[in-house]
Amino acid sequence: MVVSVSYNDKKIKIADLIEAAMSGDKVVITKDGEQIIQLVPMKPARKPKFGSAKGKIKIAPDFDEPLEDFEEYM
Repeated sequence: MVVSVSYNDKKIKIADLIEAAMSGDKVVITKDGEQIIQLVPMKPARKPKFGSAKGKIKIAPDFDEPLEDFEEYM
């Protein structure tokens, strides 16, 4: 179902429009007869899966060796 409301309609409550969008309705807000906004529900954020980067990160064998740029400070 498409719910179309005018930008200037003072009787419409934003909470009602949000509920309509969350229930699956297509909510379109118009101004001067043109569609300007469409409300769509957001997808839930996915939690990162533990270990998903395994094998993607490599540490060089000389990772903890002193840098040549800092020899004068040592």
